[in-house]
Amino acid sequence: MVQMGRHGQTAREFWETYRPQALAGLGGPQEQEEYFQALDLRVTERIGELTTELLQKLPLSQRGAARAATRSQAQELVYAEEIWLEKEPGTEHREM
Repeated sequence: MVQMGRHGQTAREFWETYRPQALAGLGGPQEQEEYFQALDLRVTERIGELTTELLQKLPLSQRGAARAATRSQAQELVYAEEIWLEKEPGTEHREM
């Protein structure tokens, strides 16, 4: 069995809190697990790719110092696209 990483866990928690109908629409526990494992892999890969793209825009002398900040920026952008999806009506007041 593949261990789910933190991106998949974060997405699952978000869906459980703010997207329960969409979560149920994924199917049973096995289908949900597979979905979030695939999402975790996709998000991890995309963060790495975007980090590289952003770093390549910087002068070589600045890349080492900017790596952590650039990775955080890439994560924020990817999470906005892949994890922080629109909340379902009636869940806006909930907190994770």
